[in-house]
Amino acid sequence: MDDKNRDFEITPKLVFDLNLALYLDLVAALEGAGAVTYRQMAARVLNISMDARSDGEAGLSTVLEGIARGFAGHGDGLSIELLKAARGLREDDALGDIPMRPDLG
Repeated sequence: MDDKNRDFEITPKLVFDLNLALYLDLVAALEGAGAVTYRQMAARVLNISMDARSDGEAGLSTVLEGIARGFAGHGDGLSIELLKAARGLREDDALGDIPMRPDLG
């Protein structure tokens, strides 16, 4: 093992941060390809955040809501408060939360 790698420690925080960075890059690529919008991702991450809060995971919920706010700030800038209020409507595609299937024809 190289000397420069000997003291490198893989911590849970590092793993989380790297997974988050990869996820955010993937979302940017999917948005660029037209497969998903930032608003859809904001709504999805906000749903997970709200579920985490109801499960007693306040720290995780706060982090996820911050990510959702970042997604919501792109594009049309839909507010998190509106997304929270519309949570029950999303199941029927009311705010475009469900991505469209690709046109294969």
